[in-house]
Amino acid sequence: MIALYIVLGIALLITAMLFTKIRLIICYEDDLRVYAKILFLRFKIVPSKDKKHKTKKAKKKKENAALPEKKKEEKSIAVKLWEMRSVLSEIVSKFLGKLHFKFLKLRINIACDNAAKTALLYAGANQGVAYIIEILRNISNVDVSSRSDVFVGADFISQKSEFEGKIELYIRVLPLISIGLHAFTEYTKFKSAKED
Repeated sequence: MIALYIVLGIALLITAMLFTKIRLIICYEDDLRVYAKILFLRFKIVPSKDKKHKTKKAKKKKENAALPEKKKEEKSIAVKLWEMRSVLSEIVSKFLGKLHFKFLKLRINIACDNAAKTALLYAGANQGVAYIIEILRNISNVDVSSRSDVFVGADFISQKSEFEGKIELYIRVLPLISIGLHAFTEYTKFKSAKED
């Protein structure tokens, strides 16, 4: 009986893990901050920890020595990606179809030294935000609810534009595994077709 409870517990845990969201949160207020969240774990991506750099002279010398080899490698990767464009397009399309965009905060306040210019920029920004949200809705799942703080305004007094944003991107583990398996299958087919 205890063994059955253990098995059921493991099954429930695996099921819960498959429906867990992998979140990427992008914030911009005074500076850019990007971090990932899985359950209660949080991983900072930007700003990353500063690494020790070599002197500029030594670094430049090393880069110049590796330049022809690097260019050759980049060309080889570009050719491979071009050959796989149809496979990559399908995988990206599937991924975007399962990806969710949640607009938590998007505040743009347009201001510059000229009132007419401010009005034009405001109209462009207002229309641009509407277009971006609509494009994302067509390729993905977008959540702009009544709780979302989305605002585009014009300030004719101040001379400095302001921008604040917080967007959450998330995908569940199960569709991510499904996309990964599909990508592996398609790559295997592509490779075998190329070898024949």
